[in-house]
Amino acid sequence: MRCSTSEGLFDGRLEGALSVQQGRALDAHLASCPRCRSVLEELRVIDALLLTPRALEPAPNFTFRTMAEIRTMPPPKRARSRRAMWTMLGLYLVLSWGAIGAWLAVGRPDGHAFFALALAVVHHVAGAFDGVARGIAATGIGGIVGVVFVFDVILFAGALYAGVVLRPRIIARLARSERV
Repeated sequence: MRCSTSEGLFDGRLEGALSVQQGRALDAHLASCPRCRSVLEELRVIDALLLTPRALEPAPNFTFRTMAEIRTMPPPKRARSRRAMWTMLGLYLVLSWGAIGAWLAVGRPDGHAFFALALAVVHHVAGAFDGVARGIAATGIGGIVGVVFVFDVILFAGALYAGVVLRPRIIARLARSERV
């Protein structure tokens, strides 16, 4: 019997699943091969260790020491969310202007009705800016594009303000409240 063949029978020997003939052939090989005898002995030791149940007890004051060590660690760094904010803003701009361009390319009549409704809403909401609303209503599609552009500029300015001014203030306030 070869070593490679006998190694395939080691698991069967340890589990007691070998036939009498296989057991005799393996015993004959083990009697003449010290390498296979040592491998089988190592497997017996490993199986015995795996079958022996162990009850692990944590060290005294384990929880207290672990929590004390955690308190001394620096706070975890958060992933940069500014990139996500700018990505979403850029995606919005591309999609909104892409939708306007698609509408202009297709020029469907129901699109005109939608923009007329949007102009009516703008006119109603912008009562303080009555002249602006009339100018938008007079220009038609150009006015709608202008409204979207103004909305985009306001959205961009708000995002910029939130990212540059408000975010550091909120982070500083949270850091102060964590220290207390």
